[in-house]
Amino acid sequence: MAMRGQSSGSLLSNHTKERVTMAKVTLENFYSNLITQHEEREMSRWRS
Repeated sequence: MAMRGQSSGSLLSNHTKERVTMAKVTLENFYSNLITQHEEREMSRWRS
């Protein structure tokens, strides 16, 4: 439970913030690559 008078951000350590950032970047890259692969497969289908 968050303490009154403190923002939830101040309750996180720098290590935790870095891990959250890395997880976010990893997910963004995964979905970006997934979209790219899907588009490449669609283009490949049209060429065949």
